[in-house]
Amino acid sequence: MIGIFSGVSNCYCQSRFNRIIDCEHRTMNILVSVLPLHDGYLLTVGTSDVEGYSDNRCTMLVKIDTGGNVLYRNFICDSTYDVYEGRFSSGLIEPTPHMTYKCMLEGHWNKMICCEFDDSLGCIYRQDTFFDIPHTIGDAHYCDNGIYIVGQIHDNNKYCGYIEKRDSLGVLSNRIIPYGYNVESAYDAVIRNNEGYLLAYGIVATNINNHLYSLVKLDTSLNIIWQKTYGRANWNNGEQSFIAPSPDNCYVMSGIYPVCYADRYEYETCDATCIRKIDDNGNLLWEKVIKNYGPSPLFYLNDESYDLYVDDNGYIYVASTIMYNNFSRTGALTKLSPQGDIMYIRHYEPTGRGEHQSAITYLNSVKPTPDGGLIMGGYTYDSYYTAAEFDDYFQQPWLVKTDMDGLDGLCYTELPELDFDIFIPDTVCNLDSIDCVVNISGPSAPYRLDFSTGQVIDSIYYPDTYVPYDFGIDRPISSEYLYEYSDYITEATLKKNTTWEDIIARHYNIRTPRDPGEHQLAITLTDFYGNTKTIYKDIYVNPCHDLAVDENDNIMLSVYPNPATECINIAGDNISSIEICNLLGEVVHYISVAPRHEHTNVISTENMPAGSYFVRVRMVNGKVVTKKIIVL
Repeated sequence: MIGIFSGVSNCYCQSRFNRIIDCEHRTMNILVSVLPLHDGYLLTVGTSDVEGYSDNRCTMLVKIDTGGNVLYRNFICDSTYDVYEGRFSSGLIEPTPHMTYKCMLEGHWNKMICCEFDDSLGCIYRQDTFFDIPHTIGDAHYCDNGIYIVGQIHDNNKYCGYIEKRDSLGVLSNRIIPYGYNVESAYDAVIRNNEGYLLAYGIVATNINNHLYSLVKLDTSLNIIWQKTYGRANWNNGEQSFIAPSPDNCYVMSGIYPVCYADRYEYETCDATCIRKIDDNGNLLWEKVIKNYGPSPLFYLNDESYDLYVDDNGYIYVASTIMYNNFSRTGALTKLSPQGDIMYIRHYEPTGRGEHQSAITYLNSVKPTPDGGLIMGGYTYDSYYTAAEFDDYFQQPWLVKTDMDGLDGLCYTELPELDFDIFIPDTVCNLDSIDCVVNISGPSAPYRLDFSTGQVIDSIYYPDTYVPYDFGIDRPISSEYLYEYSDYITEATLKKNTTWEDIIARHYNIRTPRDPGEHQLAITLTDFYGNTKTIYKDIYVNPCHDLAVDENDNIMLSVYPNPATECINIAGDNISSIEICNLLGEVVHYISVAPRHEHTNVISTENMPAGSYFVRVRMVNGKVVTKKIIVL
């Protein structure tokens, strides 16, 4: 659900901006949530320099217009206790039917605050609830005149997750503690289309150091339907956990996945972003572990994955923070296909500081906007300012408004240019397969390569693991300070010059022409948007592999490559059937072929043990041509 009033037209022009929001406060201004409205955005900001409450943490609500200009501010404070702004991407609730704004905030330890504001952020209702045991709020949703709250409580010297439902008056109507583990907290929740089901997503600790992600499905009476856990067993899977519904009645979850130890002493883990998709019964459909190292030689720096949004077509947008050297952080937006393949990664840095740009920035919230774009929120911390100037902190809310392509008009003013190249030797053998590195940069994957030989390489996405430009394609990452993990680092994504533009660099087997002589090979690249670019390669083809020719019957047949590694190609006219036999005469593969002109049949060698085989090709006229081939 998104915070858009019903009946509002989306006909106005799409806006884009990247700016720091000046709230006239200079201490601890941490933005945790952005709510799109029909006429702007509503922000939840934690601050600690409110006049009269200098000793207490407060929460600031800020309403801005569609260009990022501040319209109204208001504060939720208390002179006796802190008022916390909540976790990232939480706290604000969708507008009610009466066009008021609700927020659920956390009073320090054992207090919960429910507030309602009018369109100018005037407070029209507030209720402070006190509990005998400490509470922490993770997320809240307004649905069917009730508020569903997920979070954490501390009871009997242990932490437990909690879920509760309040009625429209803010009175507690039900509460449930659905977990049976020692330490647990629920951080995010989703209600799908008022169907009467709530999914609460959080962490569960089997002991003090090992955390798994927990997902619980409940009905609106808070009865448990099922509960499941995800993550790497016996490791700390982190605490960044968010969930969003997808249009196929499934759910996408973000989190952290421990992939290796950060140092040789094995004291802490190196983490990667993890995106999972599950069905409505909690079954894992796929899991993507994504590590973006950035241009830093310090491999142990972590990625922090925060909020995510899934659009009506199933594409996934993840807001995150990426550390790209030993100090600086930048915000990032990653778009994934419905199958979890990386389509693009855009990096953003805040503007508006003049000479001193922020060295540390965080993006922790992403939402769709009524004009068809995205709004991402975070905050900045500027190390250039001294402690004496701003009491050790200079933090301000930071917003990035983009279109669905991630263009903000500043960091990304236009889509990257579609470009690619392939190195192919000047002289090759006919009917051969050569290993080539394909370099691609452009607006968005998936990419497709079409060759004038008829070969097609489709669905080219960015690799899950990124390696800096300075390291090149073949630079190993193992060292005495890092324990290499699994097989994720198999390819490199290089950085083009000094920009953040990503380049795909992948190895592919390119087929050479069948006929000897001079050739001009045409190769066309097509991107996700349908843009194309064609390059031409002049090559000379040597007759290394003979073609099987029967001059009397005018039969021409080619079987290649030989030796074969992945597949056997049988090309020719008027083929009726193909069978492949081993040296014992046993048929290991047979296909019946519909006769066609100049058609190539591709047979996979995946299930063929290495060795020698005979390829028997029966023609329409009854003739049989036999070729011997080796499978590696």
